[in-house]
Amino acid sequence: MDLQLLEHRVRVTSIDKSGLWFFTHSIVKLLFLRHRTRCKFFSLTETPEDYTLMLDEEGFEEYYFGT
Repeated sequence: MDLQLLEHRVRVTSIDKSGLWFFTHSIVKLLFLRHRTRCKFFSLTETPEDYTLMLDEEGFEEYYFGT
């Protein structure tokens, strides 16, 4: 296993499973439309209670503010 340090800051947020529909468009854009986003780091993890997102600063701004 290799450990790599990221060159950018990462933000972590969680989404309740019942509220996932509200963020679907932003998540799909970050996952599948890479050429339309400035996000360089994206991680989506599912737990029994919620979804946890890890995004770099640019991805976080796009995710929450739509910039």
